[in-house]
Amino acid sequence: MLNDMLKEIKQFKETSNLEFKNEDILVVYQYVLQKKEYLKNDNNPFEPVLEFNPTRIELRPSKRYQDMLDKAEKKRNINTIYHNDYILDAYLEDFETFNDERVEALKVAKEFLENYFSNKLTKGLYVFGKNRTGKTFLLSAIANELALKNVKVVFAYIPDLIRNIHSGMNDNTLEEKVKLLKECQVLILDDLGSAVMSSWFRDQVFGSVIQYRLSLGLPVIISSNLNITQLENHLIDPKIDDDRFNTVRIITRINELTTPVQLTKTRY
Repeated sequence: MLNDMLKEIKQFKETSNLEFKNEDILVVYQYVLQKKEYLKNDNNPFEPVLEFNPTRIELRPSKRYQDMLDKAEKKRNINTIYHNDYILDAYLEDFETFNDERVEALKVAKEFLENYFSNKLTKGLYVFGKNRTGKTFLLSAIANELALKNVKVVFAYIPDLIRNIHSGMNDNTLEEKVKLLKECQVLILDDLGSAVMSSWFRDQVFGSVIQYRLSLGLPVIISSNLNITQLENHLIDPKIDDDRFNTVRIITRINELTTPVQLTKTRY
């Protein structure tokens, strides 16, 4: 029996050259059997780990299981009711830095997170550039980093947000929805400028949210296909005389809240 155990141990790659005391043979043998079963089953949530001093077998979450737990945690901390394209598996380490502007974008994103986790008052980001340059990926990666540290994030796609807010006027949820945008720990607004805002939404909702968060130092992160000057022109309501004044006031607040980050190049 003892020889059979030793043979099993020596034939298993991980333990073939392992040095151990005779009294530990049974534990090592049990480890080999458990590890083989673990390797056969991709869905096994716990991986056996052999420890010494004293010799024992510990069960630890497998990488797959830990990833599942991390995703579940992120889902709890990120409110994506206004966004269908949030990227759950986006990480800053996977953000491609194939030119100087992307190197700078990654640097600014990391600085924002470092300052935020250090409880320093910090500007958010205004990430702008054409489609398919990685804006939503970068925003999602930031959201995931925040969520893993139990920061509550609202991640909103502007066209969906506009529709949802307007529907709140009919179902008496408007005040609750605006309150969430104002008071969440970090607000992420994706694709600002892709949909027409009514002057009411711009001034009473968007402008009000931006002003509130600016006054309390609550971060806002924004992406847009438009640079800040183009956004200013986009927000003007042509039906209102001298409406640029109202728009300039909002643009000024965005500038105070965010650092501009340009992404102009796609990978291919």
